[in-house]
Amino acid sequence: MYISRLRLANFRNYRFQDVGFKPGANLITGGNGQGKTNLLEALCVLTTAKSYRTAHDEELISLEEDTALIWGLVVREQRADIELEVVLSRSEGKSVKINSVRRPRVLELIGELNSVGIWVEDVEIIRGEPSVRRRFLNTEISQISPEYCFNLVRYKRVLEHRNRLLKQLAHRGTSDASLDVWTAELVRYGAPLIEQRRRFVQRLAAPAEQAHLELTEGRERLSVQYAPSFPLEDDCVEDCFRRGLEEMQQEELKRGMTLLGPHRDNLVFLIDGRDAKAYASLGQQRTAALSLRLSELAAVQEQIGEPPVLLLDDVFAELDSARTEKLLELAVPGRQVFIATTEPSRLPDWAVQTCTVYRVKSGVLEELE
Repeated sequence: MYISRLRLANFRNYRFQDVGFKPGANLITGGNGQGKTNLLEALCVLTTAKSYRTAHDEELISLEEDTALIWGLVVREQRADIELEVVLSRSEGKSVKINSVRRPRVLELIGELNSVGIWVEDVEIIRGEPSVRRRFLNTEISQISPEYCFNLVRYKRVLEHRNRLLKQLAHRGTSDASLDVWTAELVRYGAPLIEQRRRFVQRLAAPAEQAHLELTEGRERLSVQYAPSFPLEDDCVEDCFRRGLEEMQQEELKRGMTLLGPHRDNLVFLIDGRDAKAYASLGQQRTAALSLRLSELAAVQEQIGEPPVLLLDDVFAELDSARTEKLLELAVPGRQVFIATTEPSRLPDWAVQTCTVYRVKSGVLEELE
């Protein structure tokens, strides 16, 4: 899978850009604020229909413009080649087209282009709040499972209704038969999310451990564990979830909120058996985040049957030369890669020599001979 052509109009600082890319490694160079990260962000929008940097689509539209366009031609091994288009409008919101046909739901874009991004901010997956880790799970599983995306949207709606009802009941100090209806719906859509999260984390565990061993030259062992908000036993997830909610109902009625479910899940990262969030150094946490992303590459490739596109956004300033080289050795071969950096000299010579090199300045991208 690779992006063979990208067209941008009024996206961030790109007024208009139409550029072709090759299947292998593409090195994007330029100073700070010139548009390197914006280019990778556009590819991220083509993957997930949203930015990894902001929740506000208006910020992606160039100043004094009403609409922005991101269009890409994706060449795929296991499926037919496909044209993807995202239009962002200040007045009309967001719309998507697939092969020039407008789709009724933006979510239909997800899964057509698979990419994995490695960002400086990834360390927050390890050291940040549980909500960051849940966002990681939601974003990455949605890429490879339309069913997960469907259930997630509906779960959030049901959760909102159930919390509103619980808040009303907490004020009244009574229960209500309608709570049972919303509880059943919460289990209906929440149980599949939990099961898919559990399977996804199980799929990540071994490659994350192996990647971490290689990045640390065998000095550290990383364990990735799924931590749901209630005990999961050998029986059906749905039954465990339902029992947990029954046991917590009185407490929920007191507090006016849903206390169990996917919205309370967590991921735990252990380095040599110790909680990486609490005890690891910043350098160890960064390496754990890299290991997680490398394991994600393997998991997505296993699921879709071909290598996803890799986006590397200026992460090398945080790494020593040995880990930079090992990261590139593990991540680059056999896939299309976009490497954005202000300092190409931080990359080993062999990596630069395999790249098609581009320079971006003031939102204009050009290939260097």
